[in-house]
Amino acid sequence: MTSGFSDPNNHVPELSPDDDWGDAEAHVAEIPQVTAVLPPRRIVTEIVEDGLRISPNVARDESPETPRRIEVQQINADVVRLEQEEPAPPRVDRVVAFHEKPERTEEEKRPQGERRDWGVAHSGSSKWIYAMGAGVAICVVLGIIALPKINAPNTPRSLPGDGAPAFVREQPPEGIDELNKLLTRQPEAIQIFRAFSQAAHPDEVGPLIRHSDALKETLRQHWKPMQISSQWQVPADAGWIVQELEGHPTALLDVVLPDFSPFRAYFVVESDQLLLDWKASTAFSTATFAELKSGEGDGSEIRGELSVATFYTSVFTEAHYQNLRLTAPDGETAIWCYAPNDSKARAVIAEKFQVGTIIQDQDQAKSAKITLHLVRGPQDALSNQWLIKDVLHLDWVSP
Repeated sequence: MTSGFSDPNNHVPELSPDDDWGDAEAHVAEIPQVTAVLPPRRIVTEIVEDGLRISPNVARDESPETPRRIEVQQINADVVRLEQEEPAPPRVDRVVAFHEKPERTEEEKRPQGERRDWGVAHSGSSKWIYAMGAGVAICVVLGIIALPKINAPNTPRSLPGDGAPAFVREQPPEGIDELNKLLTRQPEAIQIFRAFSQAAHPDEVGPLIRHSDALKETLRQHWKPMQISSQWQVPADAGWIVQELEGHPTALLDVVLPDFSPFRAYFVVESDQLLLDWKASTAFSTATFAELKSGEGDGSEIRGELSVATFYTSVFTEAHYQNLRLTAPDGETAIWCYAPNDSKARAVIAEKFQVGTIIQDQDQAKSAKITLHLVRGPQDALSNQWLIKDVLHLDWVSP
């Protein structure tokens, strides 16, 4: 049995015709009992090669990053040229040329070298130093001479009495004594208001109010009792404000009534007697605002809150009138009022509200209490439009 396959690593001797390893069944009977039986040996021809064969002589590929060394081979120790040698350039004989030296000029013929005084310091003229110093001195003198005239605008003006300090005592504002006296009369005002609120007849109110003789008939027509129990006491912590209105010291007592409604009572001093101003406290008017809104009633003395408005019509034009809004003391009803631009009433209102100014004061009142004399306007006017004839006084307290 022969095979053309040659394995250099196989050290087993080749098969010969005398080998009988392939007939394993004939020798099975001769083999004594063994624990294992070897499989029949395969014939070399039955070996089938599957896959790839790996040869042991395969050269190992080196990493591309590893620099490769160039192997230089020499043949018979001679250099092998790949190209034909180029012939050397022909040799050229050197040519010697003679150039004539140019002639030198007269300046070039002069000997040149260092001066005898080279390195020796030269002393210049010092006149320019003296001239500069004199100029600076003149400028300084002129500046000192002109200094008083330059500072003349900044010199403070001399005032009479500047030589010695003067102590000026400020005079207290006029009427300050009356205001100070009012500050201590709150208990008296509380007693007066308690008697006023519990009065049941106009004759009981007369001794407590201001201008009682002139208001007898008015009290009988318009006075109404407040119907407060005699057991009620004015709170001791009621607000007490003292101020000056229309040049007269006035005190305001803020009280909360038993029905929790607020009430402000105005007090003035006449003949050193503290009295209640009934008209200002009750916001008395000769006509109600309901009557004024319907175009009726007597407008000779109307108290309310006045504010600037811009409601103009063909009858009351902006070119001839200043529009104002008058609100009732209870804030429920309002009417339109108009003051002619050339009237005294308009001047008083403009001063109070700064009407017509572009820049208005932040502290300017948006509304103010006022007492006006109103009359009806032209026939074409609306029922709630009234003409201001006169400003009786600012606020509700009469002078």
